[in-house]
Amino acid sequence: MTAYKRPIQQSIILGSALFITFMCFFLLLQSYQSFSKSLFQQYDDRLDNILNYVHSQIDADDLYNCVQTRETSEKYKQLQQTLNGMVDELELFYLYIVFTRDTLMVNVISATSQAERDRGETDMPLLDYSEAYPYEEIQKYNKVMEQSDIMFFEEDSEWGAAYTGCKPLANSSGKNYALICADISIASLHNTVNSYVFYNVMLTIILGLLFGLILIVWLRHNITGPILALEKSARRFAEKSRNHKDPTELVFDTPNIHTGNEVESLARAISQMSDDMRKYILSMMSAEEKIKSAQETAADMTLLAYKDALTHVGSKIAYDRAIRALEKEISENKIPFAIAMIDLNNLKNINDGYGHSNGNSYIYGACQIICSIFRHSPVFRIGGDEFVVILKNTDYDNRTELINQTKQKFSETESDNSREPWERFSAAVGIAEYRSGDSVDMVFKNADKDMYENKMTMKKKN
Repeated sequence: MTAYKRPIQQSIILGSALFITFMCFFLLLQSYQSFSKSLFQQYDDRLDNILNYVHSQIDADDLYNCVQTRETSEKYKQLQQTLNGMVDELELFYLYIVFTRDTLMVNVISATSQAERDRGETDMPLLDYSEAYPYEEIQKYNKVMEQSDIMFFEEDSEWGAAYTGCKPLANSSGKNYALICADISIASLHNTVNSYVFYNVMLTIILGLLFGLILIVWLRHNITGPILALEKSARRFAEKSRNHKDPTELVFDTPNIHTGNEVESLARAISQMSDDMRKYILSMMSAEEKIKSAQETAADMTLLAYKDALTHVGSKIAYDRAIRALEKEISENKIPFAIAMIDLNNLKNINDGYGHSNGNSYIYGACQIICSIFRHSPVFRIGGDEFVVILKNTDYDNRTELINQTKQKFSETESDNSREPWERFSAAVGIAEYRSGDSVDMVFKNADKDMYENKMTMKKKN
């Protein structure tokens, strides 16, 4: 018996193991991302509400004056009491207003929790500063100071890991002079996420192993065992009929298979096939030749339909097919694209003055220029003198340079008086990029409009 490199049973076991491993990895990644995103969104919403509320309780000009004069006011003291109450009531890590100066973190006002007061701590003085913040953390606060919106980031300092929300605080003249900050401990968040992911992975492994065991037992009884018997009969059939040209000798000994599934049906089909081979082998060979010929003809016709006969670039049919593919990519939010519209000038004059043969040479030569520039993008001839290019990936990234290069090349050939008239290629060029909400047809029309404007500009120059 032949020793196979990949027996079915071993392949099934290996496949099941790989499937379980993949499922675990996928669920780990998916669970971590979705659960983390959900929790962080909750944190963002909570911090957003807190910071906006604190902002509404602040007299920005009074607090700014306190910073400038280094003296606290009555409103400052009231704000201190408000923050002290909020830090406990909302179970915040820290709640404070600060600004940075070089590598220092300068306190404007900082909430003191009840636990801190019980330990004998007092409110942090106005303009007290700390050098404990790393340079990278200081830069985060500096970045927020330049913004107008609330920003969120993770912070790891000597006081512990926290998720921080910061809102710039400006005086009546619009100058940002401090940051309202609220910290929430994220240790519990990470523990919750890790526990959730671990539970899901363990559940997946257990269910996967159970499923794999049941699958292997079932397959051995209903698939692999009967297939082995069928394989033995097929091998005997091959050995018996080897080197025999007489179809009557091709007799298949059907194994005794009663699984009631496709394997039993396969055994009967093979037996029936051996009988049919004896009767119809000659007609089958003839049919194969006819089918092969028909397939080759169909392939040739399909190739001709999708390729322009003159220029060998994509035809109008191929362009329509590409449009449908782009519409699908838009619905799936895939990579961006742009459409370039290129319309040849003077084709009618060439045809009328020098004949259609030279007109065809004019079209072909212009197409060669287009293809040489847009080497990584599909080019389509959608009309007698109209070409379309669909730009993606690197050509999309370099679209402005490529469009300028195209215009420059056509301008050079048009103004080259040493060329024959049908070799002085000229074209108007337009381009439009896909924007969110556009259809492919809208992008095409925008490119056509841009091309038309380019054509009008060229006519004015001439």
